[in-house]
Amino acid sequence: MALATQQQVEEFADSLSKSADAVHERLINAIKNQEVDQLSAQSIFQDEASLRQRANSLYLEAAKSVVEGISDSQEDIIKLVYSAQEKIKTIKEIASFIDLTADLLVLASAAYAAKPAPIIAALKEVKVDVSVIKKELA
Repeated sequence: MALATQQQVEEFADSLSKSADAVHERLINAIKNQEVDQLSAQSIFQDEASLRQRANSLYLEAAKSVVEGISDSQEDIIKLVYSAQEKIKTIKEIASFIDLTADLLVLASAAYAAKPAPIIAALKEVKVDVSVIKKELA
């Protein structure tokens, strides 16, 4: 079971922090390459900051953020977040980039709330995003 121990929550928070790093890197490249307008860039920067804040909160509140009732394995969830992180680095469509970033933020918020149903729903959204991006890159 995923997110079932304090250590697993901390591992998840670490994967979210690394994903925020990937969002930042991709956004800087998008700005340099004039792929994104100022308003969208500002919104993505805010999402990046929120993702970092959620990850930091999970680190601080790991013991309180343990979740029961998630059937996915810890390994599967971490792999999914890292897969999303890799897609963020190579994504070409800014709309897909924004959507994936937002869905990671929803996942982080759901994990912080320690509610299985929203976590499972957010995981499904991230899976769909990763699948769509794979097709775009193929």
